[in-house]
Amino acid sequence: MRIEEFARILQSATADVFGTMLSTDLEVSPPFENPEPFFEAEVTGFIGLSGSFRGYVALHASLEQSRDFTARLLGVELDTIGSDDELRDAVGEIANMIAGNVKRELVRHGGIDISLPSVSLRARSAMSVPDARGIVVPLTDYTGCFHVELVVGGR
Repeated sequence: MRIEEFARILQSATADVFGTMLSTDLEVSPPFENPEPFFEAEVTGFIGLSGSFRGYVALHASLEQSRDFTARLLGVELDTIGSDDELRDAVGEIANMIAGNVKRELVRHGGIDISLPSVSLRARSAMSVPDARGIVVPLTDYTGCFHVELVVGGR
């Protein structure tokens, strides 16, 4: 698959999740290839991919954006989000839904499985996939710009 197709899949998967689960329309900026893991985030939700494609899907956002995403996902006021566990659960679930949508598209090209979510609350979290290609899609909602990333090796 061409990297442009991966970008289209990732954009669509993310817009669907944010539109459906967070009632938010997203503005999409041009994607960029990124052969190195993306580091610009305080909060990163990872979902591993295995099978015909190996790699990961990641959601990268600031702590404040992640708190806002959590409140919207849970349908509560922002000031009621009090624990890192709530934030980890919500960001992990958002990343999981995005990865599920990506999987639905990639499975047409071979078997693929996704892992359970892992969420890091550190500014420099990364996974490494040898011989992989990465695409990062900048997205903006009323909280500002955040990024989703798809890194794949294999096919």
